[in-house]
Amino acid sequence: MQLSDPKARLGAVEQLLSGEIIATAFNGIFALVGDADDPRVPRKLAAAKGRPRAKGVALICPPESLREHVAQSDHPLATVEALYRSVHAVGLILPAAEPGAPRLAVQAQTILNVWTEERPRSHLRELVLELRRRGRRALVGTSANVTGRPTISDPAESEAVFGDRVAAMLLDSFDHVPPERRRSASIVDLTAAPPRLVREGSVPAGELRAAMRAVGLAELTVPLDVARV
Repeated sequence: MQLSDPKARLGAVEQLLSGEIIATAFNGIFALVGDADDPRVPRKLAAAKGRPRAKGVALICPPESLREHVAQSDHPLATVEALYRSVHAVGLILPAAEPGAPRLAVQAQTILNVWTEERPRSHLRELVLELRRRGRRALVGTSANVTGRPTISDPAESEAVFGDRVAAMLLDSFDHVPPERRRSASIVDLTAAPPRLVREGSVPAGELRAAMRAVGLAELTVPLDVARV
């Protein structure tokens, strides 16, 4: 099925509501996702990837709904939302709201939310909004790749690898996404002082530093040994 097809998204949401996981396009790569509040989902994601359950999952939540999941911090949420909207894709480590954040996505009182703005229309946002219309809150997920293998950006490869491991697949062409963007999201720890780059991915460190400066966030620290994908 195609992520751009509203009927396909409705069918995928039905699977999510029943506790299943699906594969979906994520603006340059594919991701495995499930309902953020379903305790069965992390085990299913781990089994699909062939990795330990303890690895953890990322929240996938539009920036306008983050207030449900994130605690107050030194960084105003309006600024955090502006950063999400200004870059291709980024994961932000934020203080988890307790209660509030999905327990299965909280690690050491923090939560990693990964989001991407797809223009001119975000079909990923439409998927999450349809889930919310059905009484749920957000997705959790991980990149669609078998542990130890590169992240998948080719629809045919995604279908071949995960077609029999997930309940549904929402495919898309990434012809509009430059090849250098087709990788896992860069991750910034906003609970550190100053903010620290944890992983350099689809947004290079220099571009991310400039974007953070433009929205009023503190200067980004980039460790010499930062992980790169």
